[in-house]
Amino acid sequence: MSQHVWHERVVNWGLVALLVGVGVLSFDRASRGRFDFHHFYADARYVWEHGALNPDVPRYTRAEEDRQLLFYLPVVPLGLAPLTAFGQTPAALLWSAAQVAALGYSLRVLRRWTAPAGEPAPWSFALAVALALPALINTAQFNQLSYFVLALVLAGTCALDKDRPWAAGAAFAAAAVLKLLPVVVLPWLMLKRRWSAVAAFVATGVLVALLPPLVAFGPQRALEYHRQWWQINVRGDSAGGLLNMELPEHFIDHRNQSISQVLARWTWPQHRFAAAWQPVQLSPRNSERLAWGIAVLLAGGLLWATRRPWQQLSDARRHAELAAYALGMLVFSPLLRQYYLVWALPALVLLAKTARTTAPAPAGAAPRLARAGLGVWVVGMLAWAWPPPRLLGAHLLMLVAMGFFLLWATRVPAGGRGATTETRS
Repeated sequence: MSQHVWHERVVNWGLVALLVGVGVLSFDRASRGRFDFHHFYADARYVWEHGALNPDVPRYTRAEEDRQLLFYLPVVPLGLAPLTAFGQTPAALLWSAAQVAALGYSLRVLRRWTAPAGEPAPWSFALAVALALPALINTAQFNQLSYFVLALVLAGTCALDKDRPWAAGAAFAAAAVLKLLPVVVLPWLMLKRRWSAVAAFVATGVLVALLPPLVAFGPQRALEYHRQWWQINVRGDSAGGLLNMELPEHFIDHRNQSISQVLARWTWPQHRFAAAWQPVQLSPRNSERLAWGIAVLLAGGLLWATRRPWQQLSDARRHAELAAYALGMLVFSPLLRQYYLVWALPALVLLAKTARTTAPAPAGAAPRLARAGLGVWVVGMLAWAWPPPRLLGAHLLMLVAMGFFLLWATRVPAGGRGATTETRS
């Protein structure tokens, strides 16, 4: 058996084991009503039984009869309602199968990023997946929408690769309807002047978000549901960085790695989880302003780093920019939990691929930069089980540094000197 055939079998069986493990873990938690599947099932089941969203919108309690999906558009529980028709166990089975399908599709796309069709996947792909295991397992455990969002973002990227901008915009919009955070891709499409994709994004987002609730609930109730969503997410605590100290702990303690929460813990003495040492002390309002300022600077830097026109970029660079915006989905979120870290998988794959390249000047520094990005991820994963560094924003800093190293290591434009190819082991 040749080395390549042996290597391919090892990778394939490893991926099969991963998908089986994700499915088993997801079903185990979902069938027992654990973690976030309970929230999705509770509200979707209410819609299925009553033809309306749960009218009991809590302040910050989590009573069984309260609405669970406060941060999601009304179309999300409506779309999930048929899943609950036959009870919790069948719903859990379908949910877990969908999780496995979404992850499987994502891995298939990312594998093609590292090797042409028909060729065995390089070790870099296996390395990236192995490094991402903590995030992959945690996402399956929490049964969030993260796998679905990742699959849709990668589907949009594939559509752009095939010069299908309308399909790309629709896929990105579907991801944004599920989780809102993929809206950060829209400025990237505008920078690249992919106007058909922009139009498809806006049109699909509006139609998918508004039309089903209008048909299912009627204009009056649909308007009220969207007004509630707007109040909670755009005018409520989310817009202010979740700095309300009445919020449950998981919004404001070390588990939330958002810019606003990390800065508040560093600078606000009255924060319930304030850092033991604060370099400067600010009021909640000034802490919020500082967070917005840093977010604007990071967003401006991302836009500047991805300013080159579409036609001047290689496929690898386009993928790198989309991977950087996927990191932006995490960095700019007011709630950055560990089950979102799976969105860093595209960046990990590209960093691992670039780390195993041979390149002449001026791209000779690319492998070193990519290795630095991988090193930052490893350090961040080691900090996962230790609350003190997470309290100080270890994962937030990790993601920002990874985006910097990724964009710097892949900055060579299409046809430019220093294009790299991975060496095979």
